Amino acid sequence: MEAVGRWWSEAPYFADAEPHMDGQWRKLILPFLRLGESGIDCTLTVELGARRGRSAAKLLPLAGRLRLVDLHANNLEACLRRFGDDPRRSYHVTDGRSLPLPDASATFLFCFDSVVHFDSDVVRAYLREARRVLRPGGHAFLHHSNTLAHPGGDFQAQPQWRNFMSKELLAHYALKEGLEVLRQEPVDWVGDGGFIDCFSLLRRPG
Repeated sequence: MEAVGRWWSEAPYFADAEPHMDGQWRKLILPFLRLGESGIDCTLTVELGARRGRSAAKLLPLAGRLRLVDLHANNLEACLRRFGDDPRRSYHVTDGRSLPLPDASATFLFCFDSVVHFDSDVVRAYLREARRVLRPGGHAFLHHSNTLAHPGGDFQAQPQWRNFMSKELLAHYALKEGLEVLRQEPVDWVGDGGFIDCFSLLRRPG
């Protein structure tokens, strides 16, 4: 996790990725979430891996309260400068394996474009934390890797730095950690049939 975290402290990727967020949100994320029919309550939303706020900008109009979580304080400081000081928002530094939030304190956990880089043991740790911080009936959206080609390998040597994870393995870990798997959808970003990523919608049983 330390190797992943060091690179995402200051990265040109943030500026490069920002212009693509509108299309990704409208064409991929919202159709998958189906907010009007999925029963997702955004009243108390947590974003894991907030980085410089490109997803938070989309979550803000939906969330009553938004808690931004990141490994790096400088990313959270950038979010504070971007969104301003507001009591409906709070900023929390994680240790890379846990969520620094109280039990049953969130209705929705959202993570886009971060878990794809996490090793499988870190993913499972965050699934355990997701169940702890979600209220009964709360949902979690995870955008994660769907790549099993190189077990034990260096994630930085893989295409798009995808770490070892799959649709099936994520579902297995989620069930082991007491979460329901509501829906999963592999993602093919470039239309080559690679499906290197997956969206998963999970729920803490109510």
